[in-house]
Amino acid sequence: MDEKRREKYLQTRYRRELERYLNRLVGYSMQDGFERNKFEELVDNGLKRLQKVEKVKLYSDYFERLESFVRLSEELKESGLDADEIAAKITHEANLIRKSKRKRSYSRKKRDGYDEEF
Repeated sequence: MDEKRREKYLQTRYRRELERYLNRLVGYSMQDGFERNKFEELVDNGLKRLQKVEKVKLYSDYFERLESFVRLSEELKESGLDADEIAAKITHEANLIRKSKRKRSYSRKKRDGYDEEF
């Protein structure tokens, strides 16, 4: 029982840190005055925080997408793209990630005799 609690605790910490990383980058990319050097600094600080948390296996498509977002942000940091292109890619990918989370949580089950007429 103790091992299960520990694993759950580690998963929760890792998930929270992934979501914080996403929210920090998206919040910055949506501001006016997006600067590439500030973006690189945010990515570096976020990666340091993620390294402090033990990486564990996540059994969710949403959180796997968050991990791929971290890799994407590292690639964008190293790329030669300008600030506007980076901001556009960050917000686009984040919207897809958040859409996948909403789609999973707001699905409606059909019932007998239920018509979808709006």
